[in-house]
Amino acid sequence: MDWEIKRGQPWPYGLFVWQNHLNLAFELPEKKKTGRGNPENSHPDERKLEIRIYDLLKKTSVTMPINAGWRLGRSYGVCLELQPTEADGAGRASIENYGYQVLCNGETIPMLYGKAKRRMAGKDVYLFKEKAFDWDGDVSPKLDFDDIILYKLHVRGFTKHASSGVERRGTFEGLAEKISYLKELGVNALELMPVYDFKTVNPEDGQKDERKNYWGYGPADFMAVKPEYAADPEHAGESLKRLIRALHREGMEVYLELLFTKKEDTEFKLACLRHWVLDYHVDGFHLNAEMTPIKEILSDALLADTKIMSENFDGSCDKNVCGKRRAIYHNAFQDGMRQFLRGDEGSAGRFMAQILNRSTEQGYIQYLVNNNGFTMMDLVTYDGRHNEANGEHNLDGPSWNFSWNCGAEGVSRKKEVLRLRRQQLKNAWILNVFQQGTPLIYAGDEFGNSQKGNNNAWCQDNEISWLNWNLLKKNDWLYNFAAEMIQLRRKVKILHPEKPYVQTDVSANGLPDVSFHGKVPWFVGEDGWDRCIGCMYAGDGEAWYFAYNMNSIRETFSLPSLPKRGLWKVYLDTAEVNAKDMEVKDGKILLERHSIVLLWGEY
Repeated sequence: MDWEIKRGQPWPYGLFVWQNHLNLAFELPEKKKTGRGNPENSHPDERKLEIRIYDLLKKTSVTMPINAGWRLGRSYGVCLELQPTEADGAGRASIENYGYQVLCNGETIPMLYGKAKRRMAGKDVYLFKEKAFDWDGDVSPKLDFDDIILYKLHVRGFTKHASSGVERRGTFEGLAEKISYLKELGVNALELMPVYDFKTVNPEDGQKDERKNYWGYGPADFMAVKPEYAADPEHAGESLKRLIRALHREGMEVYLELLFTKKEDTEFKLACLRHWVLDYHVDGFHLNAEMTPIKEILSDALLADTKIMSENFDGSCDKNVCGKRRAIYHNAFQDGMRQFLRGDEGSAGRFMAQILNRSTEQGYIQYLVNNNGFTMMDLVTYDGRHNEANGEHNLDGPSWNFSWNCGAEGVSRKKEVLRLRRQQLKNAWILNVFQQGTPLIYAGDEFGNSQKGNNNAWCQDNEISWLNWNLLKKNDWLYNFAAEMIQLRRKVKILHPEKPYVQTDVSANGLPDVSFHGKVPWFVGEDGWDRCIGCMYAGDGEAWYFAYNMNSIRETFSLPSLPKRGLWKVYLDTAEVNAKDMEVKDGKILLERHSIVLLWGEY
């Protein structure tokens, strides 16, 4: 097999293939700085540039020089033609069987626009072309944020633990084996932490320890799938496509957490997002507003149907005029709900505001926990962080967690501590599911996964971060409760109606669509200082009452009367004291400390 090389077009960047010809346009990397912080003085033409072409079948390579005269500014254009010889078999004549590296003075240059990679002898090799993938009529479920139950996970950590029970642990294939599990839980959208080829060790950090980047934030080849996340690393792109196709068939959407750095320009970031949408059928992205040109993304025609999630941003430039496709990643929800869960003074007012927090123009992604903090189990098990394993003397990670260990730090065998933790976990699920935004579940919280108090496990590619699936059997009561709450949210429409609450009798049934109460009906103490809140939802002859006692003592709630002498019945009690379907005939109900009771009635 012979290759002919000549001058190509230095723009647009990336690789363009037609038949056995291809054009590679790339940018020369910035000059390295010397020890004094000054750039190297070498002229671009003095650098030795080469392209090394790999035969992926024979595992051989050939290196050819890149002429300095093919440079325009800092950009190069190289044109290559594959010329089969008589000795070559028919299969090797395909561009798909070859990859490449570009070297500058013997060192490999990252190809920012490289869309597929392999590891060969520990080196990154970019592919000229991937095999065509049969999407078999794949279409996006096109879910509304109001209907989504979002589940965030780390592809490797989700099934890497031996207890996961999957055949190909820590891979896209392993995740695919868990699709039925996710559907049974009630999940219909996944947010994947970085699956692009991020650097496990950042050479710019100057780290000399052995810690590795497990989460995936930082420098990366943002267009290429991480080979190690596939059962067959040589076909990682195809592996991810199969996963997305399988999820779409089950009515589940897929979003990528894609956090650019300051180095990439706007043009590249737009090209990157388009690539994931066009080539991988990704349904949306979680982006960092500080590092991403949100305005340009929302006004991009190709991305008009793509869901965009980020921190607070101006959505006035959104080109999508048909339905909500952007959402605020609601970080403030986490702290406010944690404070109310803990029973902090003054937190009830913020809690009530969250119940009404909804928009017809954009969604809100709400969560009590995420990867950058405690798991839900650790939230009720630890008062402080325990990050000693990170090697920074427990000084890293959030210091304010608004957590409560329920009376003992860490693992405990005390019955009262365990009872309170069980209660608080149920309380947390109710707080997260029954608000007006899109609930985000952090993987493993549905069965009490723990990181042993580590709230910054960015470098823990081990059992600290990997989900322990043995806990699913041990804490099946929690999984069943979580699944029931998700099902209840979907089933009872007045708990999450199509339009925002207006606190008036919109259905002419005698009660407002939502109303707030204290320990007595229709009256809430100043800012809910007593930590007792009642929330009633009503419409079409049905009403639900959520009684929240976040106080440290038992409290008696008087319930509002239902029209037509309707009776309240207990649906559940997180303290497991008031029995299911118990009728409240005297209009009063006693709540244990730190407990929530759900009641319903017809009239």
